[in-house]
Amino acid sequence: MAHGPVLTADGGAARANRCLRAMTREELADGTASPARWPESQLAGRRVAEEEIINGKDATQEKASAAPPAAESTAAVPPHRWLILVLVCTAQFMCVLDDTIVNVALPSIQRGLGFSNAGLPWAVNGYLVTFGGLLLLGGRASDLFIRRGVFLSGLVVFGAASLACGLSQGPATLVVARVTQGAGAAFMSAAALAILAVTFTGPERNKAFGVWGGLSGVAGALGMLLGGALTSALSWRWVFLINVPIVLVVAALSLRFIPNARAKQRPALDPLGAITVTAGLGLLIYAIVHTEQAGWASPTTLASLAGAVVLLAVFVTVETRHPAPLVPLGVFRRRNVRGGVICGILLASAMLALFFFLTLYMQRVLGYSPFQNGLAYLPMSLAVIVTAAMSSQLVGKFGCKTMLVVGFGLITVALVWFAQIDVDSNYVSDLLGPALVAGAGLGTSLVSVVSTVMQALSGEGESGLASGLVGTTQQMGGALGISVLSTLAASRTDTALSDASGTAAALTEGYRLAFYTGAGVAALGVVVALLVVTRPSGGQEEAAPQPATSAGT
Repeated sequence: MAHGPVLTADGGAARANRCLRAMTREELADGTASPARWPESQLAGRRVAEEEIINGKDATQEKASAAPPAAESTAAVPPHRWLILVLVCTAQFMCVLDDTIVNVALPSIQRGLGFSNAGLPWAVNGYLVTFGGLLLLGGRASDLFIRRGVFLSGLVVFGAASLACGLSQGPATLVVARVTQGAGAAFMSAAALAILAVTFTGPERNKAFGVWGGLSGVAGALGMLLGGALTSALSWRWVFLINVPIVLVVAALSLRFIPNARAKQRPALDPLGAITVTAGLGLLIYAIVHTEQAGWASPTTLASLAGAVVLLAVFVTVETRHPAPLVPLGVFRRRNVRGGVICGILLASAMLALFFFLTLYMQRVLGYSPFQNGLAYLPMSLAVIVTAAMSSQLVGKFGCKTMLVVGFGLITVALVWFAQIDVDSNYVSDLLGPALVAGAGLGTSLVSVVSTVMQALSGEGESGLASGLVGTTQQMGGALGISVLSTLAASRTDTALSDASGTAAALTEGYRLAFYTGAGVAALGVVVALLVVTRPSGGQEEAAPQPATSAGT
């Protein structure tokens, strides 16, 4: 029986060499390998085969692992990816909606549950503190564990807490439920974006980010409209209970259609890093939102800020020494990670402050009802949808840097335009124009910020980290922007009242200053986009500055 490679007319040497390796393995295993059994012309090939097998360097296996069959690559693309997009975007829509939908219902909640004036803000802040504080941990959990499991766990907690909110009989139970709801939202939102990032590739990913960014922007605006409609037609309880049936549907479909997959490379757990960053971010957000009632110089605020600084300093120390850190600090050496994070903070600071002060202006100065207030946001919402869809295409053509400059530029123009308001401004002539421009800027910037960070952190095991950073910057920026601008606006209003101005005129003066300051924040976003964000060759971010093992991915 011949044991040498058989060359065929169609170039079958590779197939013959595979047979050679198979026979060589067999003979090495049973001890029958003997050079005497081989013709001299075939000894060279046999020696190479034996050496590759003994050293674990089978060339055929290396080629197979380096270039997987096309069938396997195709199978890796989820066949129901557009349904998956609908599911994760629905979950994100609920998360963002619950940031704003409760605001309109606050007076009814206060009457129904007997909240004090000092305690009422915690019906909102309880959600914000845990949502913002746990987003980073939720994102990293999506890299460590099964993404669908993290998503569903957050979804179930969010749904159960929403039910508890709707059935609350007192202030304490509502605040506890809102804190729990924020925790569920953090894990749900972070895992949702991580799932989206690994489900889509290439141009389809830009489209998916466009839908994600557009719905996130629309949810903030529609929260006022839906909150007013539900409170007026049914009860304040339904601003929470409306989530329950949606959660049940999303959970059932997610079990069926979202793949049960995780990152291939899983870093070791970093419990101390998780505890310190979660506590530090939560305490920092608490301190910021507390300034709305107590001011920046109050002992509670200062103590909270000091505690947050200490905890975050401990976190940085832990991360620099841990072999598999929760947040590999080396990723911030990538310019687009730094630029995307800074732009995310500035965007949230400017736009959430815009929603906050524009709502107050329309209700307190112009006398709009909550439902009218919500209707006034519809043109802005439509502008967000249209420009987000367009930006998902344009990002691939012009790059994130250019689109960030355009988006922040539009927001700057809109906020300066809004700053021209007066006590008797007309919606069509004075508010509609800047609302459309602001919507266009928000839709463009949201997609561009998400794309910048997600593309910069597109390596194996980095999608959850990226989603956590995106969400955390939005929460931090929003809380910081509202707190700082509220302080400035209140000071300006007090000054105007002392000058014998009427209440409406004094409030308007404060809102003008807030809009002008917000415009300055947005203009800073243009500068950061120009100076920090890069346009990588080939549309990809520069390589990570450290190996994946040390990066914890």
